[in-house]
Amino acid sequence: MKRLKKGDTIGLIAPASSVNREKLKEAIKNLEELGFNIKIGKSVESVWYSFAGTDEDRAKDINNFFQDRDIDAIMCVRGGYGGIRMLTLLDYENIKKNPKPFIGYSDITSLHMAFFKKCNLKTFHGPMAVSNFSGSYNMETLNNFIKVMDAREDYVVDNFNEKLFFYNKLKGSGQLVGGNLAVLVSSLCTEYDLDYRDKILFIEDIGESTYKIDRMLWQLKNLGIFNRVSGVILGDFANCNKSSEDDMSLQEVFDSHFKTLKKPVCYNLKSGHCTPMLTLEFGEIVELDGEKERLIVKK
Repeated sequence: MKRLKKGDTIGLIAPASSVNREKLKEAIKNLEELGFNIKIGKSVESVWYSFAGTDEDRAKDINNFFQDRDIDAIMCVRGGYGGIRMLTLLDYENIKKNPKPFIGYSDITSLHMAFFKKCNLKTFHGPMAVSNFSGSYNMETLNNFIKVMDAREDYVVDNFNEKLFFYNKLKGSGQLVGGNLAVLVSSLCTEYDLDYRDKILFIEDIGESTYKIDRMLWQLKNLGIFNRVSGVILGDFANCNKSSEDDMSLQEVFDSHFKTLKKPVCYNLKSGHCTPMLTLEFGEIVELDGEKERLIVKK
C-alpha cells in the first residue's frame, strides 16, 4: 500500500456525525496549504438527524473513494457516532482490491475493525480534518502524522517525550489492533470482531465514567481477550472520571485489571482524544518492551 506524501489527493469523508461548515473550510484550507489536494464526499456537507447524511450516502462515499484512482488517501473529517450503522452497506471486495491509507479515530474504530477483518487492510489511527486540522492546529500532531505516514524503517514511538509506564518487564509483539474502547466493545462477537490471538491491543476512550471503563474491561476479560493478546497498550482516557466518591479512580481500574496480567502492558500513550496526538498504524507489527520501557514499530 502506498504512503501519503505532499502533492497527493486526500478524499475527505464524514462516516459519522455531521460537520461544522466553518471548521470544515478552515481544515480544507490548512490541508491545501500543507501541499495536499482535497476532494470532499457528498456526506461531508450533508445532514440527516445528527449524522452526515443518510447511512447509504455515507457508505457510498467510502465505496466510491476507495474505487477512485485519483484519491491517494481517505481521511475522516470527524467522529461522533454513526459508523456502525453502515457496516453492512460497504463493498469490502472493492475496498480489498483498492487498498489506500484510511485515517481516523474514535467512532471510526468500527471501520478500522471491519476493514482489518474483512479486507486485511492496514489503517491509521490518526488525526481527522475538522477535529485536528481546523483553526490553529497542533504542530506536534501534524509532524508525527507526517513522520508515521512516511516511515519506511523501524522506529521507537517517542510519546512526545512523556514517560510510557509499564506494569512489568515482559516483552511481546504482534499486529497492532484496537481503537476506542466503547466502540470496540459494540463490535464484540459480531462478524466485524477481530481475532485477538497474538495481537497487541490498543484502547482509548473519552468521557466514560470509571465504572463503565471497568465494566467494558471486564467484558474483554470475560471473553478471554486479555489471555489471547500478546500485550495491551492503554492510550489517552480523556475526562474518564469517577461518577461518585466511592468509585475506583481510572488508575485503580487499570491496576485491578493489568497489575497481575502476565503480558506486557503499558499506559500513558498519547494517542486518542488528546493534544498532541500520536498516529498509530493498525495492522503493523509492534513490539512492547517492558524492560526497556519502549514501544517499537516494525517495518
